[in-house]
Amino acid sequence: MNPGALDQIQERIVFLQEQLDSLEHFLPETYQFLMAEMDHQQRELMALKIKTFYEDQSNEHQDQIPHSGNPDQTQKSNHRAAGVCQ
Repeated sequence: MNPGALDQIQERIVFLQEQLDSLEHFLPETYQFLMAEMDHQQRELMALKIKTFYEDQSNEHQDQIPHSGNPDQTQKSNHRAAGVCQ
């Protein structure tokens, strides 16, 4: 998940809120348009937050699963250094 995407959406929401707050006299269509866009951005933000939450939960669950690997394998290296034997 790109953290920049969340920041972009939050910036859009702040911008829209500033536009709504700055309207002294407005046309109902303008207000409705801005409110619809605000709702859209807030839904998009929540969807990304939920997706991120579930991705984090899935990653935590995967981190808790022990990796069994090959039980006959040890950490001891069988590699022998190349060189001249004396």
